[in-house]
Amino acid sequence: MKISVVCVYNDEKAFQEQLKTSLENQLVEYELISICNKDKTFSSASSALNFGAGQATGDVLIFSHQDIFIKGSDQLELLARAIQEAPEYSVVGTQGIVDKSKCDVTNITAGQDYNSSEIHNYEYKLYEVSTFDEGLFGMKKSTWERHKFDEKICDNWHLYAIEQCLYARSHAGRVYVYPIQFHHYSMGTISLSYMNTLKELCRIYRKDFKYIWTTCYKVRTNPIYINILVKIWLLNRIIRGRSY
Repeated sequence: MKISVVCVYNDEKAFQEQLKTSLENQLVEYELISICNKDKTFSSASSALNFGAGQATGDVLIFSHQDIFIKGSDQLELLARAIQEAPEYSVVGTQGIVDKSKCDVTNITAGQDYNSSEIHNYEYKLYEVSTFDEGLFGMKKSTWERHKFDEKICDNWHLYAIEQCLYARSHAGRVYVYPIQFHHYSMGTISLSYMNTLKELCRIYRKDFKYIWTTCYKVRTNPIYINILVKIWLLNRIIRGRSY
């Protein structure tokens, strides 16, 4: 097994002090494909990560945000082995949601304050989920070659992992979470581009799914419903004066 970690970043300090530092603590060998996008060469995560995955020589690809800190020296290897051992065409995340569930399956901690001793207790095993968050996830390189990140649907910085999950489930694949211990320094926000991409996912995958579950939203793929949801979101944004 050869591991390639792919990350696109625009904050050098966060990348160096958070993701890269935690990777250097890992006992397993890995290849780091780091893509600096401070000059905005890439207009979307999909295009940047496809570029990085194309450069990778590993048979296991792990995609990470710049502000992830992987706890413990064995966690990267545990995640990579779970990806390697998962059924063919599987995608594996670290924070996911099951249909009709209100709780994420994850051992994540999040926020600007990092406490290295804060540990959650999901057992280390594969949990089948509906979708997972894009902070830290992976797949076999052969799975990525079968279906690369969709640069048309996800033409911004949102929901590219959700699209991978939906594609896998609708094309004989499986979606899992393997809950390693890690910290995500940012909490994330929902923007208009997020909502528009969610609307597009509903259109594309309506024939396969009545609902799309994410760690942020549960939505019906019905066009009337999703159009009303986006309008309500826009109204709330106007009232609150910001993304929320």
